[in-house]
Amino acid sequence: MPIVEDDVKKAMEKWLKGKGYLAVRISIGTRQGYDVEGVHPITNRRLVIECKGEAQIGNQHHRSWGNVATAILTSINETEEPIKSNDVGIAFPDTKEYRERMKLLQNFCKRQCISVYWVSENSTVTLW
Repeated sequence: MPIVEDDVKKAMEKWLKGKGYLAVRISIGTRQGYDVEGVHPITNRRLVIECKGEAQIGNQHHRSWGNVATAILTSINETEEPIKSNDVGIAFPDTKEYRERMKLLQNFCKRQCISVYWVSENSTVTLW
């Protein structure tokens, strides 16, 4: 069964709340704005997360390319503000396709301070 975008969002919401984040909110569906956001309980910095998911049907291999590109570009835009006011993350299904797409971007994400979250089929979240 595919891990669709709304599954990723819900898993991230639960994970952030479990870590004590405040004012956690998600945008279900295809609304404008951040997919998931919350305020860190100690630093009071807002974390914004761009989420991507698998397709219900069709070619997951093809979809993963576009999703990774879109998530990276959205995150770069957020990290390149004149005064960076938010912490930035991206969340993907923890699948072979997404891991393959991201493996060459791990060091880039670290340099850009973009946190990468992996959501498994059972909604477990791991931080890269």
